[in-house]
Amino acid sequence: MSTDKPLILVVDDEPDIRELIRDILQDENYQVSIAANGEQARKEFNTQPPDLVLLDIWMPDIDGISLLKEFKQQNKAVTIVMISGHGTIETAVEATRLGASDFIEKPLSTAKLLRGVEMALENRAKQVAIRRELSQVPVGKSSQMNLLREQVERIARHNMPIMLIGEGGAGKHCFAHYLHSLGNFADGKFIEFSPESFPLDSLKFKSLVANNCIYINDLALLSDEAQALLLHLLESNQLDHCQLICATQYSLQKAVDNHDFTEGLLYQLNSITLALPPLREHIEDIPELVHHFVDLQTTQAGLPYRRFTVAAQNRLRNHDWPGNVLELKNVIQRLLVLGEGDDIDVADIEHALKTEAETTAAGDETINFDLPLREAREQFERLYLLQKLQETDGNVGKAAKLAGMERTHLYRKLRSLGIDTKQI
Repeated sequence: MSTDKPLILVVDDEPDIRELIRDILQDENYQVSIAANGEQARKEFNTQPPDLVLLDIWMPDIDGISLLKEFKQQNKAVTIVMISGHGTIETAVEATRLGASDFIEKPLSTAKLLRGVEMALENRAKQVAIRRELSQVPVGKSSQMNLLREQVERIARHNMPIMLIGEGGAGKHCFAHYLHSLGNFADGKFIEFSPESFPLDSLKFKSLVANNCIYINDLALLSDEAQALLLHLLESNQLDHCQLICATQYSLQKAVDNHDFTEGLLYQLNSITLALPPLREHIEDIPELVHHFVDLQTTQAGLPYRRFTVAAQNRLRNHDWPGNVLELKNVIQRLLVLGEGDDIDVADIEHALKTEAETTAAGDETINFDLPLREAREQFERLYLLQKLQETDGNVGKAAKLAGMERTHLYRKLRSLGIDTKQI
């Protein structure tokens, strides 16, 4: 049996179905182990952890939902697809809520089974790549990046709030994940709150943060109610069982002076601070960042590999990068999606930077910031997607890749926004 393919555990109490699934999967060179009930499933799961579990919802000794919970508690990363001939919407929703990646109904055709397995494993590979990207060591060999990594390694396990300060797109999100991977709660979840999503209920907040890493983005923009709750929880030592990381691109002292931020909260959060430099201050890291983002897009997003010439990399080093590392990542993605040849040269860079500047200028000029949030978001989405379609000459598939969306999701979004691709 080939060991190149993932290991799949098939759990079903019906012998004919169990053996049929095994035969189909083995014909495709998958490694397969089988179990007729919960006891056998546990034994197989613990003997050799599978990459994917096909789990029947009904079995004689235990129901599939309970076994799903057990397997997810043992290994959060395991991919599980539920199978049932008696499936209901409620059961599917419950299984998905508990971590199942898909729900396949019997009778199983070969095509339906293989498609479900392929999709589950593709999604698993994407999630693994995303987790690897988020927890990896931040890229760069400059003195600034070396110092930052050393600081992170020293402070990650301290039980004190950590403040990340830097311009938009400078890498605060990346460093927050790196801190999480090295911290005391690395096995817990990484939960991100924005000013809009910050929970104002004390009990709900405490239940979410327990034994997890909490990342509060755009800290300076928190509402008065959110600031008051956060200050209370910190002063009463109710956040000791979590890792708290906050980020801001605005001066908190200026916000205090303008009476927009609580001075006491600033003192509580300002004990450990990491200042992230803008990309223009460590441009020597650009070649390494280029290689990193090219590898990321070609492996995770399936984009074609294209080589950046030395001249192209030098042109990137001479750009101001007002959007910092995030802008560089977006430009590289655009070049990989829209490029024609195997190499990316200076002319390609010039065109991409010009497009990026025009996109930013158009967004600044046309979004009405006096609108309510929902309407302003719709206006931005319309402008953003129109720009992506214009960049790709109306090619929805390429526009979806630029926007990081599924093609079908983009079609639905275009219809909801009243965008006709034939008129692009």
